[in-house]
Amino acid sequence: MNKESQEKVTKARKVTDGAIRNKARTKRKLLDAVGEVLRTKGYTGLTIRNIIETAGVDRRLIYLYFGGVDQLIETYLNEKDYWMSQISPKTQAIMEAADNFGQNEITAILHTMFDEVFQSADLQKILNWEISEFQPRLRELADNREELGKHLFKLTDANFAKTDINLRAMMAVQIAGIYYLILHALSNGSTFCEIDLNAPKGRKAIKTALSKMMELIYKEAESQK
Repeated sequence: MNKESQEKVTKARKVTDGAIRNKARTKRKLLDAVGEVLRTKGYTGLTIRNIIETAGVDRRLIYLYFGGVDQLIETYLNEKDYWMSQISPKTQAIMEAADNFGQNEITAILHTMFDEVFQSADLQKILNWEISEFQPRLRELADNREELGKHLFKLTDANFAKTDINLRAMMAVQIAGIYYLILHALSNGSTFCEIDLNAPKGRKAIKTALSKMMELIYKEAESQK
């Protein structure tokens, strides 16, 4: 290849690389804008106008890069599926590391869940959205969580055989409590039963309670055998 041909190839590559980088940056801006709007205005604020104003891009780029605002939001939800990308791997690691899966491992999973939900503003908004209206992708995220739970309960069923303890119901109450207490504390900053989850002492109290409840559940199971 002569020098002139090499220069043409180099220029073409630069143009192509530049276009790819610009597209990637614009897509990132739009996805970040969805998160920002969700955090500041809630799911009802996820309008195309709010998204493009937050992103600072032309509205036509939503259709060019994603096909529409619904597809953009779905891409965001897929990307921000904290349950499967953050909580699930940690839960799986706890399950796989256990020689005898039981009280300590379930407690560790509940604590992990508490920490992850508390730390993620995106996950908090998604959970809030999930219980406020039906959205197919949100339903899919919920179903994925249920699948993860099935694997956990298979490891614990033997511990509660021939007892009247329903671990699924017990954990449903605990997990729902985690969700509600965190959303309540962070949405209006108030205490709940005089416990302030916005303070380290309050969060420690809840995690201690989760540990104690699981301890009592397992003790009761042993006493019934």
